[in-house]
Amino acid sequence: MRERTQEISHARLAEVAAVYTDTRVAAELFDPDWNLIWVSEELKALLGVDDDDQFGVGRHILETRSDELWTGAATPESQVDWNRANLGYILHETPDDVLATVAERIGAAVDIGQRIPDGIELEPAPSSWSYELNYRRPGFPPLPIKCDSRRIVGAEGERIGTAFVYAPALPARVIDLLVRGDERMHERMANLIEPGRRTAAILFADLQASGALSRRLPSAVYFRLVAALTTAIDGVVIDSGGIVGKHAGDGVTAFFLAEDAGSPSAAARGALEAAAGITSTAAGLAADLAGGGVEIEAGDILMNVGVHWGGALYMGQIVTGGRLEVTALGDEVNEAARIQQVARDGIAFASKAVVERLDPDDAAVVGIDPDTATYRTVAEIPGADEKTVRDAGGIAVTEIAASPR
Repeated sequence: MRERTQEISHARLAEVAAVYTDTRVAAELFDPDWNLIWVSEELKALLGVDDDDQFGVGRHILETRSDELWTGAATPESQVDWNRANLGYILHETPDDVLATVAERIGAAVDIGQRIPDGIELEPAPSSWSYELNYRRPGFPPLPIKCDSRRIVGAEGERIGTAFVYAPALPARVIDLLVRGDERMHERMANLIEPGRRTAAILFADLQASGALSRRLPSAVYFRLVAALTTAIDGVVIDSGGIVGKHAGDGVTAFFLAEDAGSPSAAARGALEAAAGITSTAAGLAADLAGGGVEIEAGDILMNVGVHWGGALYMGQIVTGGRLEVTALGDEVNEAARIQQVARDGIAFASKAVVERLDPDDAAVVGIDPDTATYRTVAEIPGADEKTVRDAGGIAVTEIAASPR
């Protein structure tokens, strides 16, 4: 749903809403009588609501804060803090007839005056003030949020509204860590806050002979290598429309969702483009390190890749105090890992299931013709061990050419 910026009657408030929209902050605007007149898309996303009416646009702030949307979003302690920070200003500036109407709407048994915490005076709001609340999210620990409240005045200094702007109540150094990730990746991850069945291409990639390489190189150089390789591979995945999954040592998983790409064909194309890009990126990184004086050759850094298709993966976020990642469950995930394990010497294998998702246009982009591609089963590939044959031996795969660096 589009934001109601165009419905704001006061030009100055419409300008403020437009600025908040452009800067993509979580914010809401109130008119001089404290009626909610606008909510940013970011605040709607934070609270899981995409409808202005459900959010309470057009209603008084005390009415909206009595709804389950807000009472469920803030801890009880935060609701008390909110009253202490705002209620004196709201009650002082809201006309008596509006307060009477609000009292009727939220229940005759509710006496708004009884909600005033001890020590709070009814007085005009200052030009700015702030407060914190703990935002409750199902399945997650409370998130501290800071609200920066600002009075908006007109050309003559008259009160025309109030803005509430929300941001994480975190130290700058922590925010710096959080914003280092790619925004496109975070947007795709945010879509998975509710776990469920998804259709996606699956990619596994791993550095060949990493143990021997780590023993041969100084620890600092090997760390540099893995860091550069991981960064480059993540970039390839993200640029190809994927979501980076787990990093295990020098390996990576990635998922390319059909709903993100727009179609199963586009998701398959993204995964195949990423597979080709990863193998060529590894070779290029070896050349870069050699040019920097590291005793390494192109054949020393080889990424082996496997790509498969999952028609009904169970996907979602894993969030703990120390990490945020996306994971997927399903037989196809295990099969994709086995496909990657039979790849050798910087080869990328793709299953028939993912190749045959390509439409003619996407097939042309990745240079694969599903009608003429030749396959062999995983069991037929030299080096396939007993476990691999047992789990994925009958899956047909074809080799993908590396993309130019």
